[in-house]
Amino acid sequence: GHRLAQVARLAPALGGHRAHHRRGGLRDGVLVKLRVTLVMLVAIAAAGAGNVCLSKGMQTVGSLEAYDPGSLWRFFSGAVLNPWVVGGILLELANYFLWLAVLSWSDVSWALPLNALEYILVGLAAAFFLGEAVGPVRWLGIALIAAGVALLMGSWEHPETPPAA
Repeated sequence: GHRLAQVARLAPALGGHRAHHRRGGLRDGVLVKLRVTLVMLVAIAAAGAGNVCLSKGMQTVGSLEAYDPGSLWRFFSGAVLNPWVVGGILLELANYFLWLAVLSWSDVSWALPLNALEYILVGLAAAFFLGEAVGPVRWLGIALIAAGVALLMGSWEHPETPPAA
């Protein structure tokens, strides 16, 4: 009992930031939510831009049509040397590092579905930057995803889905 109480008091100093934020008042909760949301938006933008860059690069590289070792070597070496692909990989890497921070601040059950915002970003970028034909059924699906994300954002304060931070 006594030892556990000592550890609990030391937790914030030892990196137990979740406990520290839970003790904070409304202001701390708003700041945590703001921080998580901003970092999530940057991560989502990096992921969306990364996927668009990867797509652009792979359109330049061409499709994989043969599976012999020489064809595979030419395909993959062409991909990893393509500047669009390299840029896409770097943006995806940034997304993953930001995602680690988000997971240190919030519940994965709240944060992961927010990644669906990437579908909206990618739909827009695919239509305007890549020139893809994004039809009404896809836009409707994207709109439904956006509505779901809006509902999820509101669940931050509900006791049945408390954030870990």
